[in-house]
Amino acid sequence: MRIKDYLDEILSKIAINPYVKSRNISFEERPPDAAYITGVITFIDNSKLHIKEFVIFKSETIILKYGYHYSNRNGDLIFRYDNAFDPKVKSLSTYPEHKHTNRGLIPAIRPMLEDILGEISELVKKNLKKL
Repeated sequence: MRIKDYLDEILSKIAINPYVKSRNISFEERPPDAAYITGVITFIDNSKLHIKEFVIFKSETIILKYGYHYSNRNGDLIFRYDNAFDPKVKSLSTYPEHKHTNRGLIPAIRPMLEDILGEISELVKKNLKKL
């Protein structure tokens, strides 16, 4: 996959989500075959997903570092997926990959962006019912 194709894929997944209010995605190409992607997606309940990925494009797409931090309208953590070498997660079966929740750290492999958007969509739906 080419770098531009990967970015287009990300942008199209965001664009088709009915709960996305706005997005601000930055893309920095790192020649010859890498990219750094960061951004914030705001949802219709004013919750936000902060994205960061450092990606290498060889025969396959490899995401070396990532973080997907989702917070409510007040900025409180709902969840974060990342692969930081956090000493607190060394005992998890998916180390260094893990998920932060308001209940603590749990094992989790890197989800696809569409899965994260789906998880958030369910939470936004619940929030909208409460309003």
